[in-house]
Amino acid sequence: MKTYWIETWGCQMNVLDSQYLAGQLEAWGLAPVEDPVRADVVLLNTCAVREKAVQKVLSRLGELRQQKKLTGKPEVVGLCGCVAEQEGAKALARSQVLDFVLGPGRVGQLPAVLAAVTQGQRVSLTGFSATRDLDTHLITRTSSARQYVTVIHGCDQHCTFCVVPYTRGPEMSRPLKEVVAEVQQLVARGALEVTLLGQTINAYRCPETGADFADLLQAVTEVEGLWRLQFITSHPKFFSKKLIRALASLPRLGTYLHVPFQAGSNRILRAMRRRYTKEEYLALVEEIRGLRPQVAFSTDVIVGFPGETEEDFAETMDVVERVQFSQLYGFIFSPRPKTPAAGYPDQVPRVVAGQRLERLFAAQAGISLSLNQAMIGQTVKVLVDGEAKRGAGLWQGRGEDNRVVNFPFWEGIAPGQLVDVRITGATAHSLLGERWQPSQPPGALPRVA
Repeated sequence: MKTYWIETWGCQMNVLDSQYLAGQLEAWGLAPVEDPVRADVVLLNTCAVREKAVQKVLSRLGELRQQKKLTGKPEVVGLCGCVAEQEGAKALARSQVLDFVLGPGRVGQLPAVLAAVTQGQRVSLTGFSATRDLDTHLITRTSSARQYVTVIHGCDQHCTFCVVPYTRGPEMSRPLKEVVAEVQQLVARGALEVTLLGQTINAYRCPETGADFADLLQAVTEVEGLWRLQFITSHPKFFSKKLIRALASLPRLGTYLHVPFQAGSNRILRAMRRRYTKEEYLALVEEIRGLRPQVAFSTDVIVGFPGETEEDFAETMDVVERVQFSQLYGFIFSPRPKTPAAGYPDQVPRVVAGQRLERLFAAQAGISLSLNQAMIGQTVKVLVDGEAKRGAGLWQGRGEDNRVVNFPFWEGIAPGQLVDVRITGATAHSLLGERWQPSQPPGALPRVA
């Protein structure tokens, strides 16, 4: 049997796209391998959000070209994802080892592309069709109790720094009943936590009924057997009063809430075309916390946007200090093709932007450590992922707030279980805990089964 390997870069949406690509390859008769050197078909599912994405792809294609010279494999190489959409047929011209290019809007057409390649053609298939109907039954999902479900494709916001509208196309929401049915199927197969995905997920609007994102959350949280529902990524301007009430009233919703603010300066926010102010963002956080105080906010921040002054950056730091985010993802501004900001004057020197990013991370590390230390002594319910990436004998999972919890292994524990863990320690990036049992007296050591 022929074999395949998919290399995935980027966001959760790319992870889900790779699972769909895998399902189509397996339906084609291919089997996965753990070693890419042994694969007959190699797909690079790429991300174009950061600078030098194309160079990274070309470097990897060069490696595959050398590998093919030495071993004869891979027989077929495909470029998928956002770089594929961005480069299109130019990628075929730049790399002779490449057999096809497939944009994320055409991911469901992989079999037709493979058929053309077997006939000796080199194919570039990009752009966005009027419908993006995907056969979700073909998604090759892991056995994890955590699963992803896309509810809205693309983005219409056109922030001046962002390439996503050009690489993933315009917004297109899936029917509510279709999303609910997919979640029901996943829960029936053992999923306990489902994360709904969308570039601007709270802009969701059911194309059949007009139901909004609050309605979708209500419907999904009613799926029997679902432990927890999460969603990413939200845009600050799409939090209606109805949605904010839903955040407080739906008990199965997780307390993790990712709401990028990108910059604290109103002048920079206007240049970014974000369509809200610093004051409006802070008011939104206050309103949500007023109804659900336990919400753990996370965010995205860009430093070094063209024209950003030290005073502008100080406004960003002020938001970080006032909101007290549980997690923060910071990035240096990257000029991206087709985006207006790529041609803006007053580009900030990279060394200056780098220093600002270091200061941002240092401030956030202190905040995260303080918030995590405040949880010591609490008992939290954790969905077990498996062995921890670091620390011999440690396992890890996440609670409803998406914080990583590391704890010693005990007999009988397995991935996908829900366990109670008492928090005993904290770092800026994770919590440390121990097994907790209801019969355990306060302060006693945990019993080992």
